[in-house]
Amino acid sequence: MADFKLNGLVAAPFTPFHENGDLNLTPIEPYMNLLLADGVKSVFICGTTGEGPSMTLAERKSLAEKWVQVGKDKLEAVVVHVGCGNLRETIELAKHAKEIGASAIASIPSVFFKPKTIDLLVDYMREISLAAPDLPLYYYHIPGLTGTDFPMYDFMEVASTRVPNLAGIKFSHVETVDLMRCLHQFGEKYQFLLGTDSLLLPSMTFGSEAFVGSTYNFCGKPCNRIIAAFKNKDLESAQKDQFKFLAMVKIIVQYGLNVATQKAMMSLSRIDLGPTRAPIPNTSAEQKEALKKDLTEMGYFEWIN
Repeated sequence: MADFKLNGLVAAPFTPFHENGDLNLTPIEPYMNLLLADGVKSVFICGTTGEGPSMTLAERKSLAEKWVQVGKDKLEAVVVHVGCGNLRETIELAKHAKEIGASAIASIPSVFFKPKTIDLLVDYMREISLAAPDLPLYYYHIPGLTGTDFPMYDFMEVASTRVPNLAGIKFSHVETVDLMRCLHQFGEKYQFLLGTDSLLLPSMTFGSEAFVGSTYNFCGKPCNRIIAAFKNKDLESAQKDQFKFLAMVKIIVQYGLNVATQKAMMSLSRIDLGPTRAPIPNTSAEQKEALKKDLTEMGYFEWIN
């Protein structure tokens, strides 16, 4: 476990559903092959993009089993997000992830009864870690959705001494100063996975090496170009693709910065994975056509291939 490390792009996959909303596992393997073809070799499943909070425990277990099964000897890592609304179910999913051979786990805090102090948050994460002591554990920091927003530098000062298998943080926040401080102070031993896709290029200037995001489902090739150009000190090429990426993000925001818009983009450019679950509104046929037109005008379809 001490040697475990995520590298490069890590897709946060969408969860396929049938039109009636039932879980659909059939597309998982061809979906994985598309990611691999784009140079995306790891996945972070059942998180925000994967609509994990909208799924039952049984569904989340089935989905995790499928990803681990099809990813064996193909994917570099399958990270399973196990966070639920309560600690008992979170622990159940953590134990299941260990049983099926997941590479690592991650968890948000409880979101109704929120931890009011850093010590309480660390205690919560420690309980999860003890349920799967042999698996690397990432704290999933996404305060815009969880409502738990402590400085992650302060969290790490405590958690690094009390959570034995802590691997780091999935940092889905725009507070880059906090991220930089974490990387500087704790980066030798722990990983801080960038979870804000639009910060891909700037984050590499202060040491980010692994990036978890929804857009890597369909933008793996250009985002890998950004990484390669940065490593080769070709800042001009990296900036060119980064600015194109930001133009795409602007369109996503126009149509609602949600899972449904990106699932529509996935169906337009890679594979149809079905609808989203309530309360996320699905993209209408008219919206999808308009989205396709705007993406075509910005050169999106040529850019991602």
